[in-house]
Amino acid sequence: MPIISQIGNRSVKVRLLYGAIYLVLLTGSVTMIYPLLLMLSGSVKSEADSWSIKPYPEFWFNDLILFQKYAESKYMVQIENAQRAWCSQVMSWRTIGPPPLVAQELIRDFRSWRTTIPADQRVIGQMTPTSGAGSKMLPKNLRSYRSYMSRAYKGDLQAYNLAANQLCMSWSNVRPPTGTIGRYRSLNIPSEFRSEIIKWAATIPAEDLIVSDACGQYSMEYLYGIYANSIKSYNWAHGTDYSEFSKIPLPVCVPAKAGLQREDWTNYVRNEIFLGEIRLAPSLEPMFRRFIEKDGGSIEAFNKEHGTRLAGLEAIPFPEKIDDAPYLRQEFESFIKSPDYCPAEAIHIAGADEMFRQFLVKTRGGVPGSYPGLGAIVAATDWEDCMQHSAGLRWEFTMRNYWQVIDYLAMHGNGFINTFIYCLLAILSALIVNPLAAYALSRFRLPSTYKMLLFCMATMAFPGEVTMIPGFLLLKRFPLWPILAGLATTVILFLILEKSLPKWKENWRAMLSLAAGLVAGVIIVPAFAPGHVTVSLLNNFAALILPGMANGFFIFLLKGFFDSMPKELYEAAEIDGAGEWTKFWMLTMNLSKPILAVIALGAFNQAYSAFMMALIIIPEQKMWTMMVWIFQLQSQAHYAVVYASLVIAAIPTFIIFVLCQNVIMRGIVVPTEK
Repeated sequence: MPIISQIGNRSVKVRLLYGAIYLVLLTGSVTMIYPLLLMLSGSVKSEADSWSIKPYPEFWFNDLILFQKYAESKYMVQIENAQRAWCSQVMSWRTIGPPPLVAQELIRDFRSWRTTIPADQRVIGQMTPTSGAGSKMLPKNLRSYRSYMSRAYKGDLQAYNLAANQLCMSWSNVRPPTGTIGRYRSLNIPSEFRSEIIKWAATIPAEDLIVSDACGQYSMEYLYGIYANSIKSYNWAHGTDYSEFSKIPLPVCVPAKAGLQREDWTNYVRNEIFLGEIRLAPSLEPMFRRFIEKDGGSIEAFNKEHGTRLAGLEAIPFPEKIDDAPYLRQEFESFIKSPDYCPAEAIHIAGADEMFRQFLVKTRGGVPGSYPGLGAIVAATDWEDCMQHSAGLRWEFTMRNYWQVIDYLAMHGNGFINTFIYCLLAILSALIVNPLAAYALSRFRLPSTYKMLLFCMATMAFPGEVTMIPGFLLLKRFPLWPILAGLATTVILFLILEKSLPKWKENWRAMLSLAAGLVAGVIIVPAFAPGHVTVSLLNNFAALILPGMANGFFIFLLKGFFDSMPKELYEAAEIDGAGEWTKFWMLTMNLSKPILAVIALGAFNQAYSAFMMALIIIPEQKMWTMMVWIFQLQSQAHYAVVYASLVIAAIPTFIIFVLCQNVIMRGIVVPTEK
């Protein structure tokens, strides 16, 4: 019978009351949904938009924020990379605005030239740095690298480590030897592995390449640091009138006039510039030979150090550029730092800006008079690339953190299998042990029933952390054989007494059998087999299942449900000759599906979300569940990836509740007899 009658529903006050109730419920639902939306929004963020606290990802609707995320990802979360490429000051990703307009002809020419960059000289963006917040994320080209190397070495991590001369513990730790490709030819890595890297670099689209000129590093890093971030200090020292550091040019050759500009150029080229951007005059070959003879000693020592088989020092090649002889990196670097052997006039800078100018001369007959500099062209092209691929970038940035979580869990595939088996066993054990205990308390009306229920409910007063250490010690020295011996003795003796002494009261037979079982388990087994009293149950599913097999709250809940069932059903079953097992399995369990669904959901939640206890009693990684692996990921991932892992972890529980909500809701309310 409803609380308010149909006539009362017509009253204005009642309707206002209904409206107030619905308003309160709606407000409560909003307060629950808003934090969820914040977590979902946070799961797709990165350093570029971490400052924004909105219930939706702003880059879905804002092109400028999308460009900021694109720049952050392309330049590997390192602002100095963007400054070097754009040759302009970048204070933070948040302050990046639309770049200055550049003629579309220059952008098209730059895109054409960019595709001609050889694979072994490419600098790949959309990677991660070796340290910092960006190193905790997994952009698309790092995923591409791992996928390519996994296919190339047929998933054999040991073969990859051997080829790359690395020591990665799992595929989730695999990354290129450095964050870029263009300097690989100068690294001391095996030639076969270098060829694999070059093959992979050839598959990267041109818009993901980082093109930066030495001018950006010279003005925005080197001079910017020397002159204390003050363009006035630079102008005062050099007698110039530049408005900002990005306007300071970098001559391709050393300035002829002595002064600060020549000193700045010389110090930068000898100590700071990337070696791949330096070209040496052929006339330096005799001086290079002399330098090698002075520092290298004998050809035997040289061959031993570099792994070569040259006949003499005169056979050592003269590298006009470092790519000609990568193994001479140390000698090349030391040579250009020595003014006695390598004069500054013999050094030439061949950066990306000069190469692009040469491309314009070949294709267009010359450099246009309105040429704004390579940095401005790169910035404008980055904006055009971002807008042209905006849909794909939005999808990439939305799913990137989720792909990282899935990739990490897939690399540790035992986590999925172990979690599935653990949850399945936990549900089965909960649906067998707890109903049996509750059925006994409900049907047989033992004198100490309420004391037993009080004991079961008392277990809820203590948090699970209290029992972790005792549980670990018990599982480590579990008395398996005494328990089995005592259980077998109790059952066998009870059956014998039941047949031989039927006139005895059942309570006496039970007490005598239990006492015999205690004697067998506590005294006899330890006396005759002291070395086999305990066994270790750690690192197996028994350690996960046994501590939570019986749940006091589940027993209490089931007993209340069983008590509400009509006694006439059991009396009718007894008249039809049904035994106790038949009444339990065919009658009680069939009528208890709603409450059993609640018990199954609770057992699933407890098993699925188990972390600390699972970590303590399962030291071996091969038996770790998904939650333990997610915790390991959270300790080494970006906070946005942590949010994504929480969302992924919540999906199975959400799906189960949606699919079973009707049965579960019926089980929450104790049925009444109609």
